[in-house]
Amino acid sequence: MKKPILLLLALSAFRPGVNAQTPLPLNDLSAFKSPSKSWRIVGGLTGNPTAANFSTQPGSGVLLAQPGKTLYNPADNLQTVMEHGDLHLELDFMLPKGANSGVYLQGRYEVQLFDSWGIKTPNYGDAGGIYQRWDEKRGAGREGFEGFAPRQNASRAPGLWQHLSLDFEAPKFDASGRKTRNARFVRVLLNGTLLHENVELTGPTRSAISTDEKAIGPLMLQGDHGPVAFRDIRYERFEKGPLTTGPVQYRFYNGFSETIPGTFTKSPDVLGSAKTLNIKLAQNNQYVAAFDGTLTADVAGPYDFDLQHSEIGTLVVDGDTLLNRVWGDRRLIHATKNLTPGEHRYSVLLRKGQNWQKPALGLFVKRSEGYRQALHDPASVPQPEPTPLIAVQPGAEPELVRAFVYKPGFGRGDGNKKLRVLHVGDPSGVHYSYDLEQAALLDVWKGEFLNTTDAWYERGEAQTVQPLGTVLPLWGTTPVAVSTNAQNPNLPDSTAGIVFKSYRLDEAGHPTFRYQLGNLELVDRLTPYQAGRGLSREVTVNGGGAVVRIVWGKTIQSLGNNLYLVDGQYYVQMAQKANVVSANNRQELVATVTADASTVRYDLIW
Repeated sequence: MKKPILLLLALSAFRPGVNAQTPLPLNDLSAFKSPSKSWRIVGGLTGNPTAANFSTQPGSGVLLAQPGKTLYNPADNLQTVMEHGDLHLELDFMLPKGANSGVYLQGRYEVQLFDSWGIKTPNYGDAGGIYQRWDEKRGAGREGFEGFAPRQNASRAPGLWQHLSLDFEAPKFDASGRKTRNARFVRVLLNGTLLHENVELTGPTRSAISTDEKAIGPLMLQGDHGPVAFRDIRYERFEKGPLTTGPVQYRFYNGFSETIPGTFTKSPDVLGSAKTLNIKLAQNNQYVAAFDGTLTADVAGPYDFDLQHSEIGTLVVDGDTLLNRVWGDRRLIHATKNLTPGEHRYSVLLRKGQNWQKPALGLFVKRSEGYRQALHDPASVPQPEPTPLIAVQPGAEPELVRAFVYKPGFGRGDGNKKLRVLHVGDPSGVHYSYDLEQAALLDVWKGEFLNTTDAWYERGEAQTVQPLGTVLPLWGTTPVAVSTNAQNPNLPDSTAGIVFKSYRLDEAGHPTFRYQLGNLELVDRLTPYQAGRGLSREVTVNGGGAVVRIVWGKTIQSLGNNLYLVDGQYYVQMAQKANVVSANNRQELVATVTADASTVRYDLIW
């Protein structure tokens, strides 16, 4: 087990607005400067874990580089017409086997894209790494310096779409052109996993468009090292200064109140004017408070508001109630409103009645190409209590942890928990959560194993855990249905009838699960695939014929040789014939078992 690490969560000024991101058009190549013949627009791609190139489909929306036999030609790197300083960027990319590419902010600072599938300990040259700088004057063997490895390997298998999200802060210069602040990657996430935070660069990385530094520059996509594809490229530049705000009028009505009254019938106990919102103006621990202020919108469009408070809170803008939370726990709540240029009035109403609650009030506003701006005094939002990260990692043998998990999309109440879940972490670096009630895989992931803080810290009230690696959510259902018709099976989407009996560990520590379903005995065994590149599953049904549900998704595409692509997110390699059927308003991959062939074997590859 790792030693506890204290964590404090920060609110990012780069947080993109709901409607603020600008898509880079990919109907043609007009968004780019002088594209070489290596680049073209296609409608779609298909790859597989072993292919060194793609199959393409006609259409638009996907940017594809396929350089010829001559590699490492800088002219094959693609620069955008758009130039940027500070930037939030999101994009999807796909690499074939062995591929190498990169995304250069301002054409100078590279986040590496690489086929790093299966690599245990990544370095700066692996997917999500910040590539090193280069100076031949340093001497042979010492030319490279200042590369930054990702915290863990978050990359997926070749031929799968992957998602890169980052916040970049450009270098800053004074009026004379002297650099006053270095470039910085504020955050870099690959497939939803945080790889870097606040990484400062003293200069351009290797293969940049120039060794000098500028306040603005183009985005560059590396296409001279081999095939690579991009889609859904979206960005937000941060070029606008803060909004103009007026003074805030405040009123406090002391004493306990069940709620915020619709009208105030008594005079306030405390009132006055302040520069910003500040809950520290309260002179009592129980109160109803009202704050009224103004802000001036410089452009028309959507403005994003985030409210942070304890207990009951309401936000009203121009007479419209945007946010109204009955009970708050100081987490942010979000709303968007279209504003016209000019002055707008806002009001924040709060109720605090519990002596044990810490008072809190934070209000943020953001518009397109502007930073997220606080309308409150920093002291108005208490610093969060430092919480230790209590992490579990497998050692020489698999680690098994029983703990609850929340169902996705149903909030965080106790009624939305799955209560009989076993989390299995393997030394190979591939892990999974398994629902013992349904014999179902819930999540599979690679990298770090399990965050058990909510289960073990202080009273551990939630008793829940979260994966620490890059998660592939499956949230499957009971894998066996009593049917012999694989072309049109009856596949119940429920736990009806299945009874958990036991699980046993093999010599390596991998569990095998046993269930009863009517007259059938179900044996479910899961082990790592190719030293942690995926998960192998073997489902055996004894006692009669049945249909084994393998996976389900919106789309399941056959790639030949019993290989299937599910929702573009992962592969299923079958050891035998399977069928794609429509059931439960989705597609499902199923296989039939009989008394003579009672076992279904397959690999989940991602």
